[in-house]
Amino acid sequence: MSAILTEILTLLTSGITQFATGFGSGLMSMVTSIFLTGEGDAQKLSLFGGLCIVFAGISLAIGLSRWVLKWVSSLGN
Repeated sequence: MSAILTEILTLLTSGITQFATGFGSGLMSMVTSIFLTGEGDAQKLSLFGGLCIVFAGISLAIGLSRWVLKWVSSLGN
């Protein structure tokens, strides 16, 4: 009975591992095609990737500024 259970668990874990490997490689190729242009060592960030980084930086700056402002204004309470 334990041999059958071991075989079932081995099949399940190997299936999950193969699925995760395929999913990860597909996701990696999708992200690479969206954010990078060029081949090999000559890869550069695409226009979309640059815009994402700019807006993420603006969002981070605004969020941190609001957090600091709330923290400073609560010191008097």
